[in-house]
Parts: sequence; structure tokens; C-alpha cells
Amino acid sequence: MFEKIGIIYCSGNKMANQSIEYFSSIIRNSRELTRREKVVLLFRLKKKTLKKIGRKNKVTGEWIRQIEKQALTKFRRKINQLLLFD
Repeated sequence: MFEKIGIIYCSGNKMANQSIEYFSSIIRNSRELTRREKVVLLFRLKKKTLKKIGRKNKVTGEWIRQIEKQALTKFRRKINQLLLFD
């Protein structure tokens, strides 16, 4: 059976579903990420390939990889900032 989690559908493991819901919420509510970066990360959570995401957005899979990398770098910086001020 499929369970709806925001815009993501998952089956099975409740813990995995909760993790996906948690990360989806963080991505959607992030002020640091651009709309495009959010879309890419949300599709990646849905286990879409770079190539499929690229086709859907009319760009190459390589361009999607670069967007994903940039978004993850922003998250790492933010986490490091939070750890320094904790």
C-alpha cells in the first residue's frame, strides 16, 4: 500500500517514511535554497535519477547534478554555522 507524505508517496517502513517526511519539510521550508534547488532535492528524495529530473526540467542530468551539489553545499554550511553557535 502507498502512503501519501506531502508530495511524496512511499510504501512500507514507517521509520523511512517519517525520515522522508522530515527531510521534505526541511527542504520545502529552507530559506537558503532556490526554488530549483528545492525541486531537485525533492525529486532526489523520490529516488528519481538525475537524467529523469533533467528531462522533466529540460536540462541535462549533469546540470541537475550541479544544482544538487550546490544545494547540499548550502545545507552543509548552514549545519556548520548552527554547530558553531551552539
